Amino acid sequence: MINTLKILFWALAILCSLFLFSPRFVSLVFAWLAEPDHEFGTGPTPDAPNYSLISHWAAWPDESSPAERVPEGIDKVPQEDRLAEAFFLHPNTYGGKAHWVQPLDDEMTRRETDLGTISRQASVFNKCCRVYAPRYRQAGFVGNKDLRGQLSDLAYSDIRSAFRYFLSEIGPDAPILLAGHSQGTFHLVRLLMEEVDGKPVMDRLVAVYAIGHSLPHSMLEEAYEDIKLCETANQIGCLVSWDAHESDKFPSPWSYIEEEELWNGKDYGGFPPSRRICINPITWQSDAIPSEKNYHLGALTLPKGGKFDLGSVSDPLPSLIKGSVSVFCEQGERSKWLMVNSDRDPMLKASGLWAFFERNLHGYDYSLFWGNIRENAEDRALAYLNWRGAEKH
Repeated sequence: MINTLKILFWALAILCSLFLFSPRFVSLVFAWLAEPDHEFGTGPTPDAPNYSLISHWAAWPDESSPAERVPEGIDKVPQEDRLAEAFFLHPNTYGGKAHWVQPLDDEMTRRETDLGTISRQASVFNKCCRVYAPRYRQAGFVGNKDLRGQLSDLAYSDIRSAFRYFLSEIGPDAPILLAGHSQGTFHLVRLLMEEVDGKPVMDRLVAVYAIGHSLPHSMLEEAYEDIKLCETANQIGCLVSWDAHESDKFPSPWSYIEEEELWNGKDYGGFPPSRRICINPITWQSDAIPSEKNYHLGALTLPKGGKFDLGSVSDPLPSLIKGSVSVFCEQGERSKWLMVNSDRDPMLKASGLWAFFERNLHGYDYSLFWGNIRENAEDRALAYLNWRGAEKH
């Protein structure tokens, strides 16, 4: 009996070590759990979206859109009073095994997209902007690198079509703000290269919020001619990015691996290794000076002890908690995580067993800074309009 327990103990220890220290092992396990049991291309591929249909948008500028939700106590801004148009690319919300990419009529995915990421992330832009967010044939977790490239091309073809439809819908002069998170930011990198940077639409760009995908500085240097890093809170036509992490927990070794699979103009080979981009979403600087808590304008709470109650589109978002978060950009040789204080309000932290494992705060990249992003987006939109007015004179 004792020998059996010892064997089980060491087996569990080895398994935990592999999860913590071997990204290859983690990839294989997730692929085994998440990938469909048939080869890609052997079954029907879900139809491409038709962006003339509102049902193929997760967010569209009308009151029925989940991007119109606001926290309790915050007044809604009428569509006609907003300064710009926002195009938001949501992160992965598809986990089905029946298809390699999301069918657009998958009701569970639509609900989790609309009442999760669109409600809690894209909504941050509903003060400055009329918000558009396309549905697209997103891929779930895929272990094979070559196949990931094929599925990424498929998803990107949808996003490019959506962006072109968005431009035709808003007209030739409207200022635009572009944003994404995780898989959405992954595709946004390519969209900026092919459809924005160096193109006439660049003159209409308010800013880019490319959050949660370990973007390297070498990307800015090699991929774009006109898009630069935002160095001030009011700079326009520039890009911000960050990846949030608990400041009192050392990042797992495998999380320091450089993000390689980004579109570089030819393939998904990425860019040369370099420090990841980190802009502090409270001070809008890239230094290691912690922001003061009194400058924190509000985070969306984690309702019911960290368990999300998606509710409905007509429900308000959870109340903001203000003055609780302080962050700084870690100055590591490669990593440069956005480090988040551990002494924030308990309603802004995971609870239970999950809190023991939580290090990377990927799921909170927007919600922890909801109030600050909301104000900054409006500030940049105002700065853009002032610049354009000065240009005309």
